[in-house]
Amino acid sequence: MTLARRERVILQAIVHNYILNATPVGSRMLAKRYRLKLSPATIRNTMSDLEQMGLLTHQHTSAGRLPTDLGYRIYVDDLMLVDNLRSDVRENIEKQISTISLESHGVLDKISGLLSEVSKLLSVIMLPDMTDGILEKVELIHASNDRIIAIVIIKSGNVRTINLELQSSITKNEIAEASRIINQRLAGVRLAAIPREIHHRLSGVESSKNTLIRLFLDFPEQIFTDKTNDNMQIGGARKVLDQPEYQTPERLKGIIELIEDKEVIVHLLKDRESGVTVTIGNENEMDKLKNLSIITSTYKVGGHSGTLGIIGPTRMNYSRLVSLVEYTSKLVTQRAEEESNKNL
Repeated sequence: MTLARRERVILQAIVHNYILNATPVGSRMLAKRYRLKLSPATIRNTMSDLEQMGLLTHQHTSAGRLPTDLGYRIYVDDLMLVDNLRSDVRENIEKQISTISLESHGVLDKISGLLSEVSKLLSVIMLPDMTDGILEKVELIHASNDRIIAIVIIKSGNVRTINLELQSSITKNEIAEASRIINQRLAGVRLAAIPREIHHRLSGVESSKNTLIRLFLDFPEQIFTDKTNDNMQIGGARKVLDQPEYQTPERLKGIIELIEDKEVIVHLLKDRESGVTVTIGNENEMDKLKNLSIITSTYKVGGHSGTLGIIGPTRMNYSRLVSLVEYTSKLVTQRAEEESNKNL
């Protein structure tokens, strides 16, 4: 859509003011606050034109205007200047991410907490899907008589750690035997293929005499492909509920249902394109997301991509949040590279 210069200036001012104040924007306020050197009547006429184009709407006849989803889209694509994060915000993000190990327990909670702290909205992060990775080896660590830590190492350098609970105690010799057999027969196989091939590849092994091998045979999907939601974290529920959009019972119910439905978020993140992506309101396919905007960015761990981002009302500070999401994903990628280099 091609807009005249006056239309661009007025749309940009309306979106900017509505994002800041969450109240419809009138022509007199625009003329006074933004010093547009246009009369209120000229501004009203331009606002009417923008409304006919589907970029603005109003709640009742005498009210000011507010952006539509299409108005936000034109703003994000053509009118928005990406905000430079304040130096203290950048330093805080850098400091926190520099202390994070991407292989540690709770890493998702830490990064999502960081994003929600800065954005005051819902934050989401999903670890990379490593099921296309090739298994290099499995290391088995004896944690206690009935608990084993399995470290699944992928050729790209990625590592996944799983706690395995046994029904009975196991000796160190049995652990060594299981490790030898599993690595001999499964190394070099794509993780996603292991569940359907493991019985064939371990055929001939007297698995009944080794409870650990039996565990790998019984639960290969949980060990190698992990189809649970443990690889995704949502943060900032309290913060997003403070937004004025969620002061009505109906809108409040909708955002709470979304927070509780991790399957929707998992599906959403898996379908995102690489790089920074912004979807606004009705651009989202799912009904639960029609009143929301989602800003995501991919990050890299080894050869695999994960996704992190922000979810909130369509009235959000796109300029600042695009910068936040992009900067955070960049630092997470750098942190993953640092950890990989240390392990070489």
